[in-house]
Amino acid sequence: MAPQTDPDTPRLTEPSFRQLSREIAGLDSVSYEVIQTTAILDAVTLSPEARRRASKVLGKPFPEDTVDFLSVTAPYAEKIYPLARSIITKHPSAARLFEIVYLPHSHLRHMMYNEGSLSMYTVLNTGIQNKSISKNDLNLWYDHWVVNIAGFRGHSEPAGSVYLTQNTWRSMNQLKLLLDRLFREPKMNPMQVYLQKRGQWLHLNTLTRNPNEFLALASLGASARLFTPAEGRELYASFKSLPENEQKQWIQHSRLQLTALDTPSPTYGPAVYANAIAVAGLPETVRKVLPVMLRVYEEAERMRIEGRLAAEVPLSFRELAREPMLNHILFSQRQFTTSINPDDGVAKLVMRDEP
Repeated sequence: MAPQTDPDTPRLTEPSFRQLSREIAGLDSVSYEVIQTTAILDAVTLSPEARRRASKVLGKPFPEDTVDFLSVTAPYAEKIYPLARSIITKHPSAARLFEIVYLPHSHLRHMMYNEGSLSMYTVLNTGIQNKSISKNDLNLWYDHWVVNIAGFRGHSEPAGSVYLTQNTWRSMNQLKLLLDRLFREPKMNPMQVYLQKRGQWLHLNTLTRNPNEFLALASLGASARLFTPAEGRELYASFKSLPENEQKQWIQHSRLQLTALDTPSPTYGPAVYANAIAVAGLPETVRKVLPVMLRVYEEAERMRIEGRLAAEVPLSFRELAREPMLNHILFSQRQFTTSINPDDGVAKLVMRDEP
C-alpha cells in the first residue's frame, strides 16, 4: 500500500488485506486463470483490435463504456479475445465464467457509490433467486472486482494500490455481505440496507428522525465518499441550509432510486462530488453542486418521457466533473443552464451569453 500516503484517508489494514487474499486464494484453478485473463482484458478493453473483432462478431454497434463493452462481448469471448480462447480450449467450463465475471448491469463501484437505482442489483438478485448464479459464481464476480479495484488508477502510482484504501474496503465488503444475504433473504432490498449502514457510519441516525431524509442523506454521503461522523454532521448541516424545495426534491429523487428503474446508472456523479469537495469543501459542494445535479436529473427524466433521450443511454456527468465546468458551478457569478446531449447522455453547462 505504498502510495496510500494521504493522512486523512485510512490505509488498507493488514487484516483487510488478508481477507481479500483469502478470497482470491479460495478460487479453483480454472477460475483463477479466468481472473488472471480478465485483469488483462480490463486493462486493454476497447482496443482497436477488440473493437474490430467485436464489430464482426456482434454485427451491431457496441457500447463505448468499457464495462458495458466487456459485458456484451463476454458471451463471445472465445471469438474476440485470444487469451480467452486459449483458456476455453483447455477448460470449456471457462466460457461460462467469463459471462459471470462480466455480468451486465452489475457494476460494484456503482453500488458502492449508489450511482443508480435498485436495478444495479437486478441481474445478480434474479440469478441468485432462480439459481442460475451460485455462491461460487457470486464469489468469482466479486473477486474480479477485488482485482479491478486494487488496480484502479494504477497508472498514477504503479508501486501499489492507490484506490483500495480501508474506506474502499469497508464499502465493498459491506456490499458483499449484503449480496451473500440474498441467498437466504430473497425479499431484502440490498440498496436500502446498504444505505442504512452508510448512514450509520456517518451517525445520521443521531441527526434526523425522518427515515426518508436519513436514506437520502446516506445516498448523498455514499456518492460523495463520506465515512466519518464529522463528515456526517457537516453533510447534514449543509443539506439543511438548502431551500426546502431542493431538500424535498433530493429526498424524492432518492426514494425513487430505491426501486428498479428501467434506465442504466448515471456515470461520473461521484467524481463531480469528489472533485468539488477537493477544491471547495463539502458545505460549498452541497450548496452549489447538488442543485445542479438535481436540475440535470430532472432534465434527463423530461427528455426520456418526451423520447429525446433513449432509455438505454446512461446519463453522464463526465463534463461536469472536469475543472472548467466545475469551477463555473463553484466559483463563477455567470448564469448558466444545463443541457444533455441526446446521443451520448453527456450533461454540460451552457452559459447564458452563449448561443
